[in-house]
Amino acid sequence: MERLLQRVLDTIVRVPLLLWGCVAANLVGVWFGLIIWYGPMLLRSPAWSLPFIPDCPLAALLGTVALLGVWKHQRWPFFYALTAFACLKYGAWTLGFWLYYWSDAGIISPLSLLMFITHIGLSIEGLLFVPHIRPLSLPRRMVVVGWFALSIYVDYGLGYYPPLGGYVPVGFAFWLAVVLTTLLGLGLLLLPYGTRAQLEPSARPSD
Repeated sequence: MERLLQRVLDTIVRVPLLLWGCVAANLVGVWFGLIIWYGPMLLRSPAWSLPFIPDCPLAALLGTVALLGVWKHQRWPFFYALTAFACLKYGAWTLGFWLYYWSDAGIISPLSLLMFITHIGLSIEGLLFVPHIRPLSLPRRMVVVGWFALSIYVDYGLGYYPPLGGYVPVGFAFWLAVVLTTLLGLGLLLLPYGTRAQLEPSARPSD
């Protein structure tokens, strides 16, 4: 599976149309999220809270930098781990959010459907960075998990959670964030150690 993910990402960064198409899609998501979805909330929030508020736009921005990092053959295992975690968590959280919203509101608007589809893409993007996480020490993995645990406290303990549209209860949003952070955290902590070179075709033993 890791070799397949690596080949897909390597193909994306080798084909300019795919690479810059993904970068453009990410940047559109960053713009929309920061200005339209989170804009009013960001304007009335204290400066210290800003890194914790725009969850999906920040994940898309990290994804953009990570794509360019892979393109330039940068070895950034900690950054790739942070990016993969963010894209997977917030992509999946948004899918859960819209499924609950639709089930309660009974309305599937073109915008909500578009956001659902784009966040499937965000989740897939996060998955593609998983092979680039290794090698990464246990303390650094714990820092990544700790950051996203802290974000839950800031969101739901201090009240800086995302806009919920009036149909999704805070309790559901909170527990969805907890479950996703727990599962992804366990996945990151249990991810086998090793180097990315072990996944390269040239590193495989000859038949």
